[in-house]
Amino acid sequence: MRLPQWVSQLYRAGLDVPPEDHQRWSLERLRELVHFDAALWGMGNRERGQFHNVKVFGLPAEYAQTLELTRELNPVFPSLVSSGGRVIDMAEFLPGDAFHASAVYRQCFSRYGIEAILTTCHADPRSGLFTLLSLYRRQAGARFSAEDRQLFETAAYHMVSAYSHAFFLHITRPRTPQAEQCSAIVDREGVLHEVQPEFLDLLERRFTPYRGRQLPFRFEPDRHEQRIEGLLLQVRPFADLYLVQLRELTPLDGLTDRERQVVLGVCQGLSHKALGRELGLASTTVSSHLYRAYGKLGVESRSALARLVRG
Repeated sequence: MRLPQWVSQLYRAGLDVPPEDHQRWSLERLRELVHFDAALWGMGNRERGQFHNVKVFGLPAEYAQTLELTRELNPVFPSLVSSGGRVIDMAEFLPGDAFHASAVYRQCFSRYGIEAILTTCHADPRSGLFTLLSLYRRQAGARFSAEDRQLFETAAYHMVSAYSHAFFLHITRPRTPQAEQCSAIVDREGVLHEVQPEFLDLLERRFTPYRGRQLPFRFEPDRHEQRIEGLLLQVRPFADLYLVQLRELTPLDGLTDRERQVVLGVCQGLSHKALGRELGLASTTVSSHLYRAYGKLGVESRSALARLVRG
């Protein structure tokens, strides 16, 4: 398959893959471009220096821990985070017999039959998050070619981007008409595990200086909704972490839920009667909610209301 077609399929078909299966699916697609026997996809926080989410394919689950424990012996690691997404071949650092004689081979790779390695790290300096992708071959002498390396370098960039895009599309609620939300995944301390660029943009505008890595305010994971510095923060559990959705407060946030429903319905062009049927209310009750909303928002007509809601 040609690379442009492969990339297009990665973004389009990947939207139908559940987030928990996306990494495996993406690596299976990668085999259409590059042959490999096993792989690792790990994500973490650079300051903590360890994976917070890691998956291995074609290897025992404990491999990731063994890799982390032998990191100081691995000559590739110091160059990875600053490599800018460049793919590194272990053979560059430990060519030929030097690889088999190395401590990292004896204590890690030989235990899993690994004979050739391509690896790349995509680091975000704003959030401090990184994604590590590694491909492995087990056959002795089966080195990766220069073409393999180039294909993996291009593919890995799109794999990381497509995963993040699909991940947030799956876990976030649809955007409301009155405001856009952006999202992040954090732990109980507010440390970022996944984050949309728009989320960082919003925090940088509101909190100066802000250097990423962690939420810049006291995070209360057990409160579903919080208002901080002109922002609306909504929290819900996500496995053993938390999905945090953030947006700027709007005038509509001063309305009750029912008033907001009525306002949005009116702005969609519904009559009082049609809106009443949809909400299970009498048309007179719809009118009451609407005129109370007019007073709170300081408008006097549907057209002024629509301009306010649509910004």
